[in-house]
Parts: sequence; structure tokens; C-alpha cells
Amino acid sequence: MIKRVRRSRCGFTLIELLVVIAIIAVLVGLLLPAVQKVRAAAGRASCQNNLKQIGIALHNYHGSLGRFPPGRGTPTPAIFSPHARLLPFLEQESLRGLVDFASPPATFTVPPATVYDGSRNYPAAITLIPTLVCPADSSGGRVPGSSFSGTSYAACTGSGTNSGPLTNADGVFFLGSSVRLEDVLDGTSNTAAFSERMVGEGGSGPGDSRRVMLEIPGSGDTTATTCQPSMGSWNTERGGKWIVGNYGNTLYNHADVPNPAKWDCLNATQQRGRLAARSLHVGGVTVLSCDGAVRFIRDDIPSATWHALATRAGGEPITE
Repeated sequence: MIKRVRRSRCGFTLIELLVVIAIIAVLVGLLLPAVQKVRAAAGRASCQNNLKQIGIALHNYHGSLGRFPPGRGTPTPAIFSPHARLLPFLEQESLRGLVDFASPPATFTVPPATVYDGSRNYPAAITLIPTLVCPADSSGGRVPGSSFSGTSYAACTGSGTNSGPLTNADGVFFLGSSVRLEDVLDGTSNTAAFSERMVGEGGSGPGDSRRVMLEIPGSGDTTATTCQPSMGSWNTERGGKWIVGNYGNTLYNHADVPNPAKWDCLNATQQRGRLAARSLHVGGVTVLSCDGAVRFIRDDIPSATWHALATRAGGEPITE
């Protein structure tokens, strides 16, 4: 007589399998926000470190030359950015060797028909500088479709009142500026030097309003009346050239609080505008002060306080 041996079952039932899947799904649901939070914190810390490096470079530049670099170089066509002047102090000596400050930083046209050839500085202008790019900015430091290298960090021209003209602005970086530490009468810890904003997304626009600028024709004021889509065209290349000193590429102001819902606006000369500090960090932006300190400023900062942080000698009280 053959004796049958009953073998024990080794597999899972369908119900057991579903229970295991449900448990895994719950664990993933619990862990994913935590992982995303850690990543966001790491990106913000790295961004803060970049601004600290820029702050050190600014003070070393000041120590060597007795002043901060100009926000926009003069005379035309030498319209270089503060970023270009800081290269030797950002451990970019080799790149500095590629820059010819006697030539235009990039090719541009001054109406009606004057063209300045920036080909001599093209090799430098297309070189990506990691310190000038915020890790949280998904652009990677380039406007899609552009060969130029950009930056996530902009120098503060001031409060942005009266359409934020670059001439004799009330901040630290403006047209032909040569501001010294002793000129910052409001206190270096109370005065913004740099902040962040997202690099443009390219294309025809408007797309993501946080990444585009409305450019109105001519050199006039940027007001609530003129800064309407029907009055201009979309510029989607914000921050696209770290080497050029203007609102479109390397300068911003405090006309609006951080991360406003509305798009930025500037005129065709890119020397007047409302260009806000913007970031992909949740709840605010990172700001470098003139004393080299870096802090996170929330989006809900009072407008008056935000304006006061932009001026070098406005005499406004700073209230947190």
C-alpha cells in the first residue's frame, strides 16, 4: 500500500498577498514625504552655501579694490555683471582669463541699429559655473535651447520704486556703481546683496509665470498700466547669461515681495523693471546680506520690511 505524504503549503493566498501590498503602499506613503522633505532641505542648504561663497567673494573683492563690483558695467558696451567681476574670487581664475572686459560680454543691439559683437567672450559666456546655480532650480543653469550659461542668483539694485531704474538706484548694485561698505548706512546686516530667482524656461511663453518676464517696448516706466500682456511680449530667457549685467539676466529688486503670483516686468533696455526674488524652496527665498550672512526670508514678509532690506541708506527701521 502506497502511503501518501501530505506536503505543507508554502505560497501566499491572494488575501495575504493583498495585505502585504497594502502594508508596503502605506509605508511608501509615509516615507515618501519624509524623503522629499530631506531632499528639499538638502537643496536649500546647498543653495545657501552657494550664496555664502558669493558673499565671501564679494568681501574679498572689496578687500582688494575697496568697493563692491558694479551692478552693470560702464560705459556701453562693457555691460558686465557683478558675477563676471567676481570670477577670480570664486576660484574661477581660468575662466576669468577667457573674459575680455574690453569687449562686449555678449552680442546685443542698441536701437535703432547699433550691434555690439560679443563673440570674443562667447567661450566664457557658455561655461557653466556650478556655484551660480541653485540645485533646486530644475533648469540646471541653462535656458532650454540656449547655448549660454545662466545663473540662479541676482544682485539687488534696490527697492524698485519708480520703475526701478538702474541709474542711481538706492541699493548696492546698479549702473556703474562703486559702493563701499561705509556707504551702506543702513547697516550691512540690514541690506540685501544677492538673492535667488529661477532661470527662464525658454519657448514662446507665457508658460510658468514664475519663470517669464513681460518685456514692454522702449525705455519707459514699468507701471501697473504698462505691465499688461497686451502692451508687450514674453521674454522666457531670464537669468540666461551670467556674464551680462541687466535685469533680464543678473539683477533684481524689491518692488514686489518674494515669489509674487504675477510675472516680472521690464522694459526693452532691461534697465527698468519689477524683477522679484523667486525660488522653488517652499515658503520663501534665500537672501545674502552685505555682511555675508545668509538667511531664509518668507514670502509673507511685510512689504515695507522687504523694501527696507533693499536700500543701502534709506534710514528705514527694520521690523521682523
